[in-house]
Parts: sequence; C-alpha cells; structure tokens
Amino acid sequence: MVGYALVAGAIVAAVLNHLQHMISWSSFFAIILFFLFVEVVNIQLVSAGSQKKDKKKLINIYMLTKVIKVVLSLFFVLFYVILNKGSDLKTFIIVFVVFYILFLLAELFAFSRIEKHIKANENNE
Repeated sequence: MVGYALVAGAIVAAVLNHLQHMISWSSFFAIILFFLFVEVVNIQLVSAGSQKKDKKKLINIYMLTKVIKVVLSLFFVLFYVILNKGSDLKTFIIVFVVFYILFLLAELFAFSRIEKHIKANENNE
C-alpha cells in the first residue's frame, strides 16, 4: 500500500505541477498520509474479519470500513477548512477527491484478493 501511495502521489503531483495548480506540500503529504493510514486500518479490519467463517460478519466489516472512511474523510476536510480558512480550498478538495478515488480502487483490489484467498481456503477444506 505504501508503494501504491508513493506512485499515486507522484502521478498526482506531476499532473498538478503541469496544470500549475499546486497545493502546499504539507497539505499534499497530509492527504497521502491520511489515506494511507485509513486504508491500512481498513485492510487490517477486513483481514482480521476474514479469519471468521461467518460471511454476514465479513459483509458487515466491509460496510464498517466504508463508513469509517467516509466519516474520517469528512472530519479531515473539516479540520483543513477550519485551519486554513479557505485558502486554496478548491484545489485541496479536488486533490482529496482524486486520492479518495485512487485509494478506493486500491481498496477494491485488496478486498478482492482477500475474497479470492478466502474462497481458495474454503475449497481446500
């Protein structure tokens, strides 16, 4: 996940630099670190939940991770707005949404691999 964050961050930084719409580096790295933290927590929750045999609990854990991500994202953006009083807010929100989508795709890939692993284990039993 760290490698994915570095690659995604480099690509987004290059695009923003090319478009001449750069937010502060501290805000940029804060977004990357925020999503890296949230995704690691989400993947740990799902991995721990995948050890249980109850499929309904795993679905509930998937939904819980989505709620956690949305709520933490709202708090993160609200915290940024309060601290920065609207300076480069539009660019910050655009970058935040881009990273949200990129990490959503990474999460989808990770969760699908976990599901494949669970099904492979069920077939071996």
